[in-house]
Amino acid sequence: MGLVQDFAKAFNACDVNGLLACFTERASYTDNFFGEHTGQQGLREMFARMFREGRDYVWRMDHVVETPGAAAAEWTFSYVVTDAVPRSAGRKVRFRGMSIFELEGGRIARYREYFDTGVALLQLGFTPEAIAKVLGRRTP
Repeated sequence: MGLVQDFAKAFNACDVNGLLACFTERASYTDNFFGEHTGQQGLREMFARMFREGRDYVWRMDHVVETPGAAAAEWTFSYVVTDAVPRSAGRKVRFRGMSIFELEGGRIARYREYFDTGVALLQLGFTPEAIAKVLGRRTP
């Protein structure tokens, strides 16, 4: 099993320590919902928040290309929103996307992802107007 699969396995198990073991000490993680986090403590806080706000995670890496210096993965991601997010509690969310992993010394140094945020927001119960407002803030 490669590093990307180790990452997915730890994520699906909500194993924060297992996830952190996949990253370098000063790693950066850019998440479409949670923004950019850096360093082991920043990643720990982000993953802990994700696992408070969601449950029943299934992050399936459908296609992975991995070399010693980088990896790319096309994936399917799903989860159920917990009561920690009252406006969306109980909603099932599922979408597809892609991630880029920059690797150093067999660990993830930089992570970034790409997916249609609007599709996810719609499943979270956002109105079309609210989705337009959120997505409008992201346009340069």
